[in-house]
Amino acid sequence: MPLRVWLVVLMVAICGLGILVSSAVVSSVMREDIYQRVDEDLYNSAHGWAKESDIFNQQRGPQPPSNYTVIKIMSDGSSVVFNDVGALPDVNQLRVDGIPATVGSTGNPESAGLSEEWRAIALKDHGVLTIVAHNLQRENLVLDRMRLFQGLVGLLVLLIIAVVGWWAVRWALRPLRVVERTARDISVGNLSRRVPEWPVNTEVGQLAQALNIMLNRLQHSLETTRQKEEQMRRFVGDASHELRTPLTSLRGYTELYRSGAAPDPDWAIEKIDTESKRMAFLVEDLLSLTRAEGNQLETKPTDLLEIATSVATQMRDIYPNRTIEVRNDCPGIPAAMGQADKLRQVVLNLVNNALIHGGDSATVTIRLRPAADLPGVVEILVQDNGHGMTAEDAAHIFERFYRADNSRSRNSGGSGLGLAIVHSLVERHHGTISVETAPGHGATFTIRLPAATEEQLFDA
Repeated sequence: MPLRVWLVVLMVAICGLGILVSSAVVSSVMREDIYQRVDEDLYNSAHGWAKESDIFNQQRGPQPPSNYTVIKIMSDGSSVVFNDVGALPDVNQLRVDGIPATVGSTGNPESAGLSEEWRAIALKDHGVLTIVAHNLQRENLVLDRMRLFQGLVGLLVLLIIAVVGWWAVRWALRPLRVVERTARDISVGNLSRRVPEWPVNTEVGQLAQALNIMLNRLQHSLETTRQKEEQMRRFVGDASHELRTPLTSLRGYTELYRSGAAPDPDWAIEKIDTESKRMAFLVEDLLSLTRAEGNQLETKPTDLLEIATSVATQMRDIYPNRTIEVRNDCPGIPAAMGQADKLRQVVLNLVNNALIHGGDSATVTIRLRPAADLPGVVEILVQDNGHGMTAEDAAHIFERFYRADNSRSRNSGGSGLGLAIVHSLVERHHGTISVETAPGHGATFTIRLPAATEEQLFDA
């Protein structure tokens, strides 16, 4: 049985019990009140006109009230009945003590339209026993009608309570139905559903808040797990795809060496060493990309000028005959919110990419400046005047393992992951990266990052 039905049934049962008890109490009080009035009349009658025997002997004049029956039992055992209505009270049940009591009836009271109950009082004076009795037919009829009226009113009240209670319970449980529908949607995979917010000072509001917190954590946990699984699948797929070529080369050179077809053993060993280094470089780049896509970054104010200067110094040592310049167009020290080692890897990869693929005569400039159209944003530009790229190559340059035909071949030593790593790291810093290039006009990579102030930099 649904909860709302149980609540309505329980409400109606409690109200019905309350009405039943109330009706019983009211009926009892009314019965006592009516019987008390009858007793007062009986007492007054027994001590008043019923003592006067003369009025019972008169043929004319005052007569006893017609709604009272008087029985006089003389000392010789004879008796006289006044107002015999076809049935008499059972005098054997009475005690001669002057206290009214309820007694049964003799004869056939139903045929006379009377009740079986009498209220009677007995007094003895000078050897004469006087009994004054009143049939309770009218009083019991009033009480029965009152009980019937109470029953009908009680049933009507219970019906109203049931209807109003059903509506009230349905309205009160409406949030729970929303929670039920939300849970059903989540169970079929719609993890973005949330329970509407209600005031937290209510039980339903507290339940909704707790459920939403739980659902947010659950969704975050599932999304994190899916991302980890996706990263693992991509890593395994990329590794198996990209390692196939160097592994095939290794097997080929090994078979040549074993068969004696290699022109020179040192030549075969050198080829094997080259392919193994290439595999190691590829695996390291794959791991770097996986870490860049999966790990959370702890950002803080970072000096970009120091990073650019450090990268330029390192690359000049590696390429002593190449020109690498650093330009700071910021009014002060350029700073961004980021992780220093990751931003250094970004700039290093871009400069290295420009030196390798821009041509032997290409010069590289690292330029730092505030964004002209976005306040609170700093830009890092890595510019070269080398070969450049076509628009088609530029549209895919940040994809994993993408290589331009003219310069980004496997023979150049690149894994095809450097710019994908750069793109992933920049996104992890809540930044953007874009490229402007054309064949013969070099390339300009522009990184936009959330800027930090010099005060934040000095306080960090």
